[in-house]
Amino acid sequence: MRKITKGDEPASLAQWKHAHPRGRYPDLTHEPSRSIRQACVEEQYGLCAYCCHEITADNARNEHVQAQKLAPTRTLDFSNIVASCDRPKQCDKAHGHQALPLTPLMDECETELKFYISGRVQGLTPRAITAIQVLNLGDTHENNRTLINTRKSLLDLLLFDYGVNGKELDAEDNELLIALVDDLQLPDATNRLKPFSPVLVNVIRQLIA
Repeated sequence: MRKITKGDEPASLAQWKHAHPRGRYPDLTHEPSRSIRQACVEEQYGLCAYCCHEITADNARNEHVQAQKLAPTRTLDFSNIVASCDRPKQCDKAHGHQALPLTPLMDECETELKFYISGRVQGLTPRAITAIQVLNLGDTHENNRTLINTRKSLLDLLLFDYGVNGKELDAEDNELLIALVDDLQLPDATNRLKPFSPVLVNVIRQLIA
């Protein structure tokens, strides 16, 4: 995960809520629903809120961090909605109506999850372990082999792009690693981050801590 800072709700959502004071998310029409998704994709720099895979407004889903059944009064609260990928058995589709104790709206989401270049993720706290299990983020190959393998492949590609592919990363390369972290956190000209770049940032920070 990467910490998400929520902005203001889209104007079309505010207008729809004003016109439908008793409305709930299932009542929402296409335009405000898409405007939510587009705004979330933009503030997430084109990454899924949970797995950090690439998303667009056309293939993402509006995901309620606090599930609709658990918080029926927050279904139209923009601060409770993020954009999630649509991949089967993970992220939005795995979350369902379960409670999520660690979310990408918390600073700790960047420190309580530990990623490995192998593509696997480990929870460092009980709530992180639960969040990984709820979202099926790949703590073991048995749980989500596809995500782990995809994450590893893209991490390898990022390392290759930055000229450190095949090189054992260690603390002696601090200057290079610090510069790499800075670059990985900088959106490109289209306001997008590279897929899984927050995962590689997590890996590198462990080396330079």
